[in-house]
Parts: sequence; C-alpha cells; structure tokens
Amino acid sequence: MPEEQYTSGKFAGNARISRHLPLLSLIDVASELDSQRVEREARALAERVADKRFFVACLGQFKRGKSSLLNALIGTSVLPTGVVPVTAIVTIVRYGPILHAEVHFENGSRQQVSVQSTSDYVSEERNPENSRGVAAVEVFVPAALLASGMCLVDTPGIGSVFAGNTAVTRAFVPHIDAALIVLGADPPISGEELLLLEELASQLQEIVFVLSKVDRLTASECSEAIEFARRTLAQKIKREVGRVFQVSAAEWLNAAGPSRDGPALLAELERLARESGPALVEAAENRGIQRLTGNLLREIDNLHDALIAPAEESQRIASRLREVIADAERSLGDLSHLFKAEQERVSRRCTERRDSFLARTIPAARQEFHEAIAQATEGRGSPLYDRATEIAQSISRRLLNQWLEEERPAAEAMYRESAHRFVQLANDFLKRVTESGDSRLSDLPSAVSEESGFRVKGKLYFGEHFGFPRQTVAERIIGIFRTRRSQLEIVEKKVARYLVTLLSLNSTRILNDFDAIVRESGRRLEAEIRGMLNELRTTAESTLARAEATRAAGTEAVKSSLERLERLRAKVKPVSDHPSELEG
Repeated sequence: MPEEQYTSGKFAGNARISRHLPLLSLIDVASELDSQRVEREARALAERVADKRFFVACLGQFKRGKSSLLNALIGTSVLPTGVVPVTAIVTIVRYGPILHAEVHFENGSRQQVSVQSTSDYVSEERNPENSRGVAAVEVFVPAALLASGMCLVDTPGIGSVFAGNTAVTRAFVPHIDAALIVLGADPPISGEELLLLEELASQLQEIVFVLSKVDRLTASECSEAIEFARRTLAQKIKREVGRVFQVSAAEWLNAAGPSRDGPALLAELERLARESGPALVEAAENRGIQRLTGNLLREIDNLHDALIAPAEESQRIASRLREVIADAERSLGDLSHLFKAEQERVSRRCTERRDSFLARTIPAARQEFHEAIAQATEGRGSPLYDRATEIAQSISRRLLNQWLEEERPAAEAMYRESAHRFVQLANDFLKRVTESGDSRLSDLPSAVSEESGFRVKGKLYFGEHFGFPRQTVAERIIGIFRTRRSQLEIVEKKVARYLVTLLSLNSTRILNDFDAIVRESGRRLEAEIRGMLNELRTTAESTLARAEATRAAGTEAVKSSLERLERLRAKVKPVSDHPSELEG
C-alpha cells in the first residue's frame, strides 16, 4: 500500500519541501514517466518529511489489546476496541488541534468523519471484507505526546499468509520508523510475530516491548511470559531485549487500578520522540528514496527492454510470462482440490472429537442436573420449571465453553497441518519465478509463511431455544394436583432431554463454526496468491501495451522514447547512489 494512503492533506507545493531535492527529482521523473503510483507516493513522503512526522507502529497478534494500549497512551478512547480486525485497515493517530478523523479510500478520495464513526470503516462487522474500499483511517488528536511529529499507528492483527502478517500490515512495514510490540501471555510471542520482528530488526533501531493485559495475569505468569519472549526474541532477531513494560490499558485509561508501567512507557516514548525523532524522519526519507528509485528504475528498464526488443520477441516474452502464471494458477487449482479434501478430513476429525465429547459429557451432565434440581428450593409449578431450565442452560453453556477452549487450538493445529501442502506448492512457485531473472518478478514475496493459522475468526453464539421445554396450559393445570416429588420427576425428565439437546445441537454449531473458519481461511489464502499473480500479469501487459503503442507511432517515436528513458535514468541514478549529496 503506497505512502499516500498513510498521510493526509493535499501536497502543499514544491516550495514547502524545496530543500528535499532528491524527492523533487523523483516526483518530476515519475510525472514524466506517467508513473502515477510512484508520483503520489513520492509527494506524500515529501509532505511527511516536511512535517517531520514519523510512524511508531503498534504491532501484535489479534486480541493483544493494541487499540486499548494506544487509547491509554494518548489519554482518550479514540480507537474502537473489542473488534476483531479481519478487514485489514491501518489507523494512524497523529497530532491535530481539533479532534476529528479522516478516511482514505483506495480510489484516492478522502472523507472527513467523526471519531465516533471510525468503527464503521475499520471493523469487519460494519465494513465486511472492506466493502467500502478503505485504504486507511487517520485520527487527529490534540495530545502532547504527538506534538513532536510522532504518529501512533494501529495495525491489523498479525496473521496474514505473506511473511506472517496481514497483507496491509506487511505493506506498511517499509513505512515503519519505530515499533511498539505488544506481547501476550498465551502465547507470549507467536511464530507470525517472530517473522515480522526478524524483518523489522534489520530496519529499525527503536523497538519497544509491552506485555499487555497484566491485570489478568499473576506475577508468576508475567515473569514467565517476559522471560520466554526475551529468550525467543534474542535467538530470532539477534538482539538483546531490554525492559518489557507491563501494562493494563483498561486500568490505566479508566484509572481503575494501579498504573503499573504505564507512566514509564509514556516516558520512554517521549524520550524516543525527543532524542530520535529527527533521525527517524531522516531515515524514513532515505528508505523511501531507495524504494522509489528502485521502482522507477525497474519501470524504466522494463519499458526500455520492451521497446528495443523486436515486436515478436516482446510478444514471446509476454506470452511466456502469461504461460508461467497460467501454469501456476492451474497448479494452485489442482492443489485447491487437495486442500478441500484436507478440509473434509479436518471436518471428520472434529466430528469424531465432538462425538467423543458428547459420549463422556452427557452422562455427567445428566447426573449434575439431577443433583442440582434435587436441591432446588422452588417448590412447584412454573417457578420449579423455570429454575430447572436455567440449571440446564447453565450446565450446557459451561461444558460447551470448556470444550470450545480445548477444541479451537486442536482444530487450528489440524488446519495448519492441512495447509502445509498448499504452502509448499506456493513456495515452489514463488521460488521458481523469483529466480527467473525477470525484473518484473522482483516485487513478489519470497515465501508464504507456514506459520499461518486461521485467516478469519469465528462468530459462534450459543442457541438456547432448541427444544425449549415449554409448559402447556394443560400441564400447568395438572401440575397443581401433583405432589412435589411427582412434579419433580416429570420436570427433570423433560428438562433433561432439553439439556441433551442443548449439548448436541450447540456442539454441532461449534463444528459448523470451525468448518466455516477452515473453508474461508483456505479461500482467502488462495485468493491472496491469485491476486498477486493477477497484479503481476496486469503490470507486465501494461508495459507491453505502452511499448506497442510507441512502436506503432514509428521509428522516430521509438528513438525519442528511448532517449527520454535514458535521460530519466540518468536523473534517477544519482539519487539512488548518493541521495544525501543532493540535499539543499
């Protein structure tokens, strides 16, 4: 996702950034080359550098409490919480004299919105599968912490197929200047997080670690989580991990408990802004220039090669690329059938585990219900009936929740095992195309992560209306003349059947939820790879079409275009080799 999607405000003109000559040069080249994407990104980077803004990205798995932590840091709830961010939306919190928000759309447009309505754009519930086409959301806050140019970035939870992140979180990596890594206790740090940190460690000097939700942990659990994270991180990123700040965002923001390490964390970020802010902005500019010059040089090379090659040769190259991609897509299609078979295997194994659960649980649940109803203080009639129903619902919900906690990790483990062959094929394809030497393939990810788990989260809810044991009018009248013991036997018999129904049908709902998660996860994983291939094909065909149009205009047009490309290359190359020497 390009830089302009993470900044706001129209580009204010060259006078504003007149000392940033490398960026001005790249803007001019991109404009002449008609590379609109690179031009927009260069202009946005120039604006960010002129404003002295740097990005501190908050990263971590789903449900780590990242949004709550950022709310606590700025002292007010501006980010929606309690939402599983299946839709990959980046939210930037930056300084502004007036509290407001701005939505950036993928088509380049922007819209001012209230802070309270941002969840309409960043949550899966209100923006399913990003149907609104949101690229990013910015929230402007008059917070002292942000006045120096620091921008706090709330990223989607890690878990995408490429390099262990969602597509958007990975795309934002080149723009990150410092990182706020939010750890948990179970697990303290995951494989997906380790993959991301390994990538970030080579780019960033400033990485701050936070253990979140410590109000839910004992002191021993906190120590164990921190020790495990330190040991694991040191091995993976080859860097010692210093202090891990222990924070409960809920207690901190609501003043509902001890501040713990909250003030110390705030002081650390203030130090970072004061001592490292200017250097981070400069580093961001240099990284951006290297990225942009690389993109421009590749575009120039690709167009140059397409122009000088005979038309037949260009068509042959394009045809070969299409064949390679089509072959890969066929391979993915073949594997898709195997993957579906694996999904069926997961479904069968889950069903077997459910049957085992019911076989051992129903007798125990009946006995627990028998003992509980025998102790019921309600005498007769509807009160006794209602109390029996409440007991049945309570027992079934508790037992199902226990089983769900056990079953979800097991189901995900089976999914990971099933995805292995799909991942292997994807990696074989990526390795094959990236080693082909074609510069058009250089932007492809090098590998698909085998650490990936579910791409989506479940939306399970328990149903308690199945087989609900309603009393008829006749039963109520007859019950008046029965003894308590007789009535107790009838109620127990009828409501016990309801208890069994609750356990059976709701466990089936859990199975269906797992099945939907597995199938949708596989679909999304495959769709991401297919989308990547489609983008590659589109870019290559666009370059070929431009070359063909130029050749159709005649020899002089080709000659003029080649001369222009060489002139543009000569303008970009010094920026790529020595960007700092061109500063004004």
